[in-house]
Amino acid sequence: MYFLTTQLDEVKGIGEASFLQLQKRGFTTVKDLVLAVPLRYEDRSHTVAIAELQPNTLITIKATLTQTKNFYKGRRSMQSAKATDSTGNVKLQWFNNPHVISNIKEGEEYYISGTFNPKYKSISQPTIEKAYEKDGSAKENLHTNRLVPLYSMTIPLKQGTQRRILKEILNNLRIPDDLELLNMRLVESFDEIHFPTTVDHVILARERLALEELLSLIHRSKEIKKEWLELHTAPSFKIPADVKEALPDSIPFMLTKAQERSTKELLGDLAQTAPMNRLLIGDVGSGKTVVAGIACNLIAEQGRHSAIVAPTKILATQHEETLRTLFPNAAVQLITGGRKPLETPKEPTIFVGTHAVLNRLESIAPALVIYDEQHRFGVAQRSKALNLDYMPHILTMSATPIPRSLMLTIFSHLQLSVINEMPAGRLPTKTWLVSDSKRESSYTWMAEELLAHKAQAIVVCPFIDPSEHLAFENVASATETFSAMTEFMKKNHPGLRLGLLHGRQKKTEQNTTIEALYAGEIDILVTTPMVEVGLDLKRASIIVIEAAERFGMASLHQLRGRVGRANQQGYCLLFSNANSMSSKERLEAFSKENDGLKLAELDLKNRGSGNLFGTTQHGFSELEFADWANLELIGKAQKSFEELPKTWKPLFEKSSESGETPLAN
Repeated sequence: MYFLTTQLDEVKGIGEASFLQLQKRGFTTVKDLVLAVPLRYEDRSHTVAIAELQPNTLITIKATLTQTKNFYKGRRSMQSAKATDSTGNVKLQWFNNPHVISNIKEGEEYYISGTFNPKYKSISQPTIEKAYEKDGSAKENLHTNRLVPLYSMTIPLKQGTQRRILKEILNNLRIPDDLELLNMRLVESFDEIHFPTTVDHVILARERLALEELLSLIHRSKEIKKEWLELHTAPSFKIPADVKEALPDSIPFMLTKAQERSTKELLGDLAQTAPMNRLLIGDVGSGKTVVAGIACNLIAEQGRHSAIVAPTKILATQHEETLRTLFPNAAVQLITGGRKPLETPKEPTIFVGTHAVLNRLESIAPALVIYDEQHRFGVAQRSKALNLDYMPHILTMSATPIPRSLMLTIFSHLQLSVINEMPAGRLPTKTWLVSDSKRESSYTWMAEELLAHKAQAIVVCPFIDPSEHLAFENVASATETFSAMTEFMKKNHPGLRLGLLHGRQKKTEQNTTIEALYAGEIDILVTTPMVEVGLDLKRASIIVIEAAERFGMASLHQLRGRVGRANQQGYCLLFSNANSMSSKERLEAFSKENDGLKLAELDLKNRGSGNLFGTTQHGFSELEFADWANLELIGKAQKSFEELPKTWKPLFEKSSESGETPLAN
């Protein structure tokens, strides 16, 4: 009898040498081996008569073997046999495989799988196996006459050996409290994964393991949330019964219902000693900053500091100006770099800045830390607030949540607030995917729009200079585009003024360009993605994104949010040289969708979630069986989790050996 925890050196058929090799590759227990599922299956289940053999096609025959022999052809060891059934016979040939003949008993029936070569009227290098009758006995065919699993070459076992060992394990595997979910128990799912009876059973078995994997993740999420809530170290604040009492008269507009609801949820968290761990989602321009500012202002009125961390200096400066306008009675301090020791003011202050704020958290000792545009921060950066001697309240904000955060909300690791309505009068930006053949006509249309409405345009390029790398030689650069557009506008629309902004310019040059931009002395700004967040040009109505296929959904959505911010109609033009159908389909989908949450779901389907509980942010999903896009199965997992008995234990347990901070959001 074996259990999932049984060491592999206790399994019949695994010797000391094999165990050491398996151990080196990370296989130490029965669970490790049964979860190493086949890469694919070879269908050897359909047997044909010898007279029906088709050339160059994988076939299986059932025949009697005779005339077996070992011989040499030059220095080469060769083996042969004759296979006969009622319709004819065929020659079998092997190379350098003398033991195959010693295992054959002439006159007995075997299953033979291989490819028939009509030129030599033979089957070369066939797999043969004694034919067992399917009579309910323990003996059955593993390598022929069925769907045969084929495994990764990284597992240090021969294919046939691995099948035999797995059959030994699965015939004797016991899983205590094995639950029947999706009409299948775990032990059955392992049987069907490794030795399937039909293709449909493989699909069902993988879905059963996917469900188990999701249940394990939900369990881990609940544990993390429990740990978080047990900290009880965050300061609590007095919150008015009516959220409107927390709004100063200096806010010159009425909050939307969604803003009011989100403010109430945030303030409710601040009333607790358990630290807030909340994600605030709202489209570009939906008013997340005012909601966060209300919380910071209330904290300042009760004698504590708060900190807002923005990814760029432009955005940090923008937040400082907004907060000073909306909350004139609150002290606001900007931190954007430098190594000078911070002189923390005695009066309660709202600190705003770039990642430089993270290096000052210890001296600031904020009661609330807010990360804005959280998809721009690595998880490790966002974990810094957790390394303080106390636990502050944590709020993260995003216009387009990265899939990782979206999945955390599905698993209730984070509390979620959504601002799902725009302020009155805000128009959705019209977006078009434009072919390169229409570039000049697009420039002409843009120029006429700018002149007619005294508006501004932003042109975003992924690179500063043309790339010498072969793969990127046709990707638009800011310097090249600036020169081309300057020449075009000078020739056709001389009244328009262009400016160039990128990260390699000196700070003084950047500041001069930004000042000219806000003063209305630049009509078209050619730049890099450095303006993705924080550039708040009231007159900007058109944005052109070059090589749009090189940007993720979150970045495209942020860039599009730079225009139409004063309730005028905004336009977004996407240029792309991508030939792949998937890139074109993705950009077409983006053109038709303005909802940030729906874009996040599209992003989720395209690239997975990242590491849910560690510090991995980009790349492929950590799931082995489940699919993040299968929201139906996730729903089943959530429902099933509530009905699990207390004796249930997660099959897929994630370790914390990498030094991850599991409470990081």
